[in-house]
Amino acid sequence: MSRPFEESPYAFTVPPRVEAVPAARDRVADRARRLGLELGEELTDDLKLLTGELVANSVTHTKAACVVCIRWTGERLRVEVTDVDPTPVALSQALPVDEHGRGLFLVAALATEWGSQSCVAGKTIWFELEVPSSAEATMTVATAHSEVPTEQAMASCTGNAPPVLAKPLPIVGARARAEYQAA
Repeated sequence: MSRPFEESPYAFTVPPRVEAVPAARDRVADRARRLGLELGEELTDDLKLLTGELVANSVTHTKAACVVCIRWTGERLRVEVTDVDPTPVALSQALPVDEHGRGLFLVAALATEWGSQSCVAGKTIWFELEVPSSAEATMTVATAHSEVPTEQAMASCTGNAPPVLAKPLPIVGARARAEYQAA
């Protein structure tokens, strides 16, 4: 069953353990379904892979919990991961024998758009996936647009209406409904 637009964004905390990554991936995919988005198998797999990469990078490199925020923009599904490390992210050149270092290349290749931005907590890295329109998703979004202005719904994660969607926004001080993932 889909949720009203004004309940998006949705945020939760991921504990600082790599073992928590699969549950975070599943929660993001479940939230997309609960929003009434019909992603299909391939897009769901991409969503889970990209979420897993960002969350795994966060908990591996910071050894601290991170916050995942999911929002529907009306055209794209946006996933933001905020952690305590202020170090900007950058694509790195992994050698063929390296076991790590290719995650952001996957994000860059599969996401419609991605980026990162420093914030009060540290940094937020995000990606967006363009979701093909479906009858159910269109109806959910159309109903929601008449109830809540787009800017208000999108701003509820940050507390500020974004001037342009393409600019990433920190989610520190989020008014989003936050849930804590069981350890």
